[in-house]
Amino acid sequence: MTNSMFWNGVINWFFLIGSTSGFIYIVTLSLDKNPWFGDNDVDRDIANAQRKKAQRFFKAQKKALKAATKRAKA
Repeated sequence: MTNSMFWNGVINWFFLIGSTSGFIYIVTLSLDKNPWFGDNDVDRDIANAQRKKAQRFFKAQKKALKAATKRAKA
């Protein structure tokens, strides 16, 4: 085995290990942010709860404004 063949093998192993670790890193990042299997039920439930809370708050404000204008007219 010549010297250049040895360094060729070293470089090949270096790129193989680097590309494998990079692939694992990218897959880990994508799984953390956006799961591939199933949907993200927790985030959807939180968003629905916030939306309903905002709708209740809006209705309460509307009711209070209506009562205040009724009082102001009387």
